[in-house]
Amino acid sequence: MKLPDAQQVFRKSLQYIINVLVIYIILVLAIGLIRILYGMKAFLDSQPIGQSFNTVVTDILTFLVIIELFRSFIEYFESHRFRLHTMVNPAIVFVIRELIVKLYGQESISWQTLLAFGFVILCLGVVRALAVQFSPEDDKAED
Repeated sequence: MKLPDAQQVFRKSLQYIINVLVIYIILVLAIGLIRILYGMKAFLDSQPIGQSFNTVVTDILTFLVIIELFRSFIEYFESHRFRLHTMVNPAIVFVIRELIVKLYGQESISWQTLLAFGFVILCLGVVRALAVQFSPEDDKAED
């Protein structure tokens, strides 16, 4: 009787672990969506509409960041390697979320803060564009 190769055992074990993680990610997203929907009802009932709307927008934007992050995890699980452009996507979404929350939540923001946000978004966009432009051929076919 021939014993399985160590690499085969590793790949099979990794596949089972990835399947469990994907199920976990789906559960976390479902629970997060339920909490946001339940939270919207609670916020609208107990707080003034302006404050509750601010909280709902912040929660939804946070959930979108989490979705983008989990999407890059799933893409890693499928390709078994990190792709720079899929790792930059959640960072871009996070920075834009922070900018929207700051703009919506505060009455005035300094021009320095806006300039800093713009610079960070520009840098992340350039990094993402370069990562897509200079990625291996199999990645270019997918984008």
